[in-house]
Amino acid sequence: MKTPRSAFTLLEIMLAVTILGLLVIAVSSTWSAGLRGWKRSNTLAETWQRERILSESIAELAQAAVYFPDRRRLYAFRLEHDSMRGDLISFVTTSDALLPPSEAMLVGLRRVTLYLDQDADGQPCLMIQNAPALQEEEVAAPRTGYALARGVTGFAVRLRDIRTEAWKEKWEETDTMPSGLEFRLTLAPLDGTGSEMTVTRLVDLPAAKLAQYLPAEITPPEGTP
Repeated sequence: MKTPRSAFTLLEIMLAVTILGLLVIAVSSTWSAGLRGWKRSNTLAETWQRERILSESIAELAQAAVYFPDRRRLYAFRLEHDSMRGDLISFVTTSDALLPPSEAMLVGLRRVTLYLDQDADGQPCLMIQNAPALQEEEVAAPRTGYALARGVTGFAVRLRDIRTEAWKEKWEETDTMPSGLEFRLTLAPLDGTGSEMTVTRLVDLPAAKLAQYLPAEITPPEGTP
């Protein structure tokens, strides 16, 4: 007499396949969610790193800004406010930060100009332009500079009046130096995913107090050759 063999029924097989399928779906969903989270955190960390380096560099340039009232045309702060395209800030600094080797002759004293533009690929970026500090700036001259940071979609600047402590989006005080600079950067992830990041930074300008005690520009009497 043969002993009957135990076997899986069709219902048991279908149930096992269903459970296995559910397990595969659960593992796949968990893996995909973890991968998306890792990518988001990696993108966020990369954007924060770009913002930190860029903000520190701009702060270093601003903190080393100088101004001499007797030569205000050469050392004047310039601020152009544009709510659509972004602001432009220009000042003379003694910092060598962000100075490329090809412009090493400007070490020590130079005029830097920061503004928004697009690179050769049409990507928004923050531009920097360096020029000799003791050279009259041609207002009508085209801006030539190089890309400082890609993915910068917003750049807004305000200057603080040392006499009234008021923040100004347009600087017309050519006889003095602002005591503070506030800039706001908006950065977009370079990979095109995620949302933009906006950070505001306030920088005090130490040379402003010293500039108050320097002699002002002396205008020759009318008729003096």
